[in-house]
Amino acid sequence: MTGKEGGENGKSFSDILGEVMSNDNYLVGAEPEESDWDFSDWSGYDFRDFGGWVLREKFFGIPTIDGRGVSMRIVQTDPRQFSVKTSEGEISVGFVLTPVKAKGFPTILIGKDITGGERVLRNVREPLAWHQVPQLLIGTLAKEMGSVEKNSLAEGEEATMQWSGFLREVLLAKRILPDNYRPTDFMVRDRLELGPTAEFNEQDVKFAEMQITQEEVISIAYADYVLT
Repeated sequence: MTGKEGGENGKSFSDILGEVMSNDNYLVGAEPEESDWDFSDWSGYDFRDFGGWVLREKFFGIPTIDGRGVSMRIVQTDPRQFSVKTSEGEISVGFVLTPVKAKGFPTILIGKDITGGERVLRNVREPLAWHQVPQLLIGTLAKEMGSVEKNSLAEGEEATMQWSGFLREVLLAKRILPDNYRPTDFMVRDRLELGPTAEFNEQDVKFAEMQITQEEVISIAYADYVLT
C-alpha cells in the first residue's frame, strides 16, 4: 500500500491517522441527526510531554446494526525511534492499530520504507483471514449511525477489501464513534508502585497508561511482520 497525492480520497493512511490523532474535534459534525450526541473533545491520551517514543493513543468504535460494534485502538509512535525489520527491509512505524477486546481482528502497523513509500505490515502468525473485512461489518456498517442502509463499502470488489483499507475508509468517512479506555486504579497503583491508600492524579494515570502502552507495542513488535 502506498500513499497517493491529491484530494480527500487520495490521502495516505498515515495522513488520515495523523489528522485523527492531532484533532480533538475530528468527528465534530459526524454526530447522528437528532441524537443529541457531542463528538467534540475526543482527546484520548497525549504522551508527548513525557518525551518518549509513544506519542499518542486514541480509541474508537465501529458501529454495526447488531448494536455490538468493534472497539479499536490507535497508537501513534515516533518513526525515528520505532521500526521493524521485514524481508524487504526496515520499516519506520508511525502507527499501530489493534482491537481492544474483540477476537479475530488483526494488529496492523502503518509505516514507511526507506524511499518514503507507505507500507502496511501484518503479523504472519495471525491468520490471513483476519485481514478480510468480516461479514458482520460488510453491508451492515451504518451509512449514518443507526441506519440500516447498505454501506457503499460492500459494493463490487470492495466487499473483499483488506481490513487496513476498510479502517482507512471508515476513518476518512468519519463513520465511527469516539471511545475511551483508561487503566484501572489497580493498574495505576501497580505500575507506579503506589500503596493502596496513596493518592494519584490524572498525570499519574497518563504516565501509567504510557508505560503500559509502550510494553504492549514492544511485545507486538517482536512478532514477524510482512508487507500486505
